[in-house]
Amino acid sequence: MIGNGSNGGLALKIGENLLLTDIKHYSGTWMYNNATEEAKLLDGVFWFMNQAENMIVYSDQARGNKLCSIDLGTHISQVLVDQPAYGVIVHGDWIYYLNESDHAIYRCTWNGRDKSRIADDKVESFLIDQERIYYTTQQGIRSCSLTGRDRELVSEDTAVHMLLIGNKLAYANRKNRYLLTLLNLHTGTTELDQDISPNSLNSDGRYLYCANRGNEMTIYRIDPEMGHKIRICGESADYLHIVEDRIYFCSRREWNSMSLTGGQAVKIDFSER
Repeated sequence: MIGNGSNGGLALKIGENLLLTDIKHYSGTWMYNNATEEAKLLDGVFWFMNQAENMIVYSDQARGNKLCSIDLGTHISQVLVDQPAYGVIVHGDWIYYLNESDHAIYRCTWNGRDKSRIADDKVESFLIDQERIYYTTQQGIRSCSLTGRDRELVSEDTAVHMLLIGNKLAYANRKNRYLLTLLNLHTGTTELDQDISPNSLNSDGRYLYCANRGNEMTIYRIDPEMGHKIRICGESADYLHIVEDRIYFCSRREWNSMSLTGGQAVKIDFSER
């Protein structure tokens, strides 16, 4: 769940409703109610979904990736910012996002107002931890305050699929064969896993889960403290999302689900319901 946003933000659970974006046919976004077992196809191809009270904030591929919101009660959507948005994160009263045009980090209020630029580097991805933003660039990992001040160089590594687990940044290290790297933010030391090259990386807060490009994109679970790792699914996977106690992932652009402990994956097809 920690890395859902960095994997596309394509799966989101709100109450009894599970939302999954169709990235095979791009027909829309499915909303499945666990209580009624009813599936409804919403207009829009939602990326980077975030809940903001009674609405979802997202980037809509069907609208040129513009920053949008949809009311969960009425299912009425609106454009918040008329710019292509990427990596959307709702934090407090603000929506943070990357502008796909200039690759800078911006923020605005939930209604799309008071827009301001936070970091004007060429940013590839970012995450927020309490009062700090950590973001990746070609020149390394940097951080700044929520308003863009107090900028620091965290590491010269060029990171992909970055997330935070405990006091460590976990990422695929582009400078070192995309190997899984753990950077301790307190000590500045790094650990490399020579067997894992994440193509998609997520965490439940205790373990890391990834599609390992070093073994045909199959899913591994890694204990970042002990260093133990195990393959929990033999299918080729991408877009790993964690919702409660299950992993949702795409295989050949089709959604599948399985337990966090591993086992047989189940294909999901709401169009048949």
